[in-house]
Formats: sequence, C-alpha cells, structure tokens
Amino acid sequence: MKFLSYTSLCALLATTAVAQLTDGKGEIHVVKSTSLKDALPANSIGCLDAKGGFTETDCATFTISDNGPNTLFLSSDAGNCTFSDTTQPANTDSRYGSKAHAFVCREDYKVANVDAFYGIDGLDNFLCRGNIDCFYDTKIVDGAASPVWEFFWGSYQYGVPAGHTQVMWYWNKV
Repeated sequence: MKFLSYTSLCALLATTAVAQLTDGKGEIHVVKSTSLKDALPANSIGCLDAKGGFTETDCATFTISDNGPNTLFLSSDAGNCTFSDTTQPANTDSRYGSKAHAFVCREDYKVANVDAFYGIDGLDNFLCRGNIDCFYDTKIVDGAASPVWEFFWGSYQYGVPAGHTQVMWYWNKV
C-alpha cells in the first residue's frame, strides 16, 4: 500500500505543469494553509508590505517580472525582493530553517536565479519556489510587520515552530 501511495505521489509530481503567471502588478495575500489541496484565497489572513513583511492591513503593490521560463521575480516600491539577504533576521526558532533569512525588498538588491518564483497548475496564482516549495513561515506580531521565511521541515520538525503560522502566498493581480 505504501508503494502504491508513493508511486501515485511521484506520478502526480512528475506530471505537474508549471502555471503561467504573467508580468504585471498585484498584491501578495498571505493565506493560512498547511495543505496544498486546502489552500483557498478566502483563507487570507493578511498580505505583504512593501519591505516584504507580513501585515494584516498595509498591503503593498508588487511587480512580477518574467525573465524566462519559470523565473518570476518580485519587486515593490522598496526594491527587488529576496530571501538571500543575510542582514535580515534568521528563523532561529526553526530546527531546519535556523539559517534561513526573512524575505525583504531592497532598493540596492540585484535579483539572481535563486530569487525566482513560479506557479503550479491547479494552484493558480500561488507563488512557489525551489522544488514545489509553496509554504512559508511567519511569526505574527500584532500591530507590527512580521518577518516571513521560507518553510523548512524534516524528520524532527514537520511543521512550523510553536508560535509561528504556516502560510502560502497568493498573487492577486490588480
């Protein structure tokens, strides 16, 4: 039975097509979700601000630029966006993501392939990275922009750390 389930999952992933998100402007809504199949834009709990932090009310407009197949880059009025800025806070609460740095948009940052996002057919307008990495980790602080990190998990930590919220990013074109 395990073999059949594993085989089915591999077949699904092998046939997953990359959705075509197009150039344009939009907001990035933060959707509380721990499952790809249950991710709904209606479950939005906030959005990203211009500097890339989670906020419940101060939604920024982002620009998505398509620089080639499956390489979508994000920018806001604050600049180009990345998870690669080591000056941003690390997710020290996470066992596997402790060296991951918060998402940030900066005027002086030049994007690289490591900063690319994509969408997956069937998850229309949800922004993913890497190898079907569509989840992010935030620690929500009332009244302040909260950092957002990529979600990392492993055999000792399947979910986000205590006090954090697992989310997805929904591209809401404007």
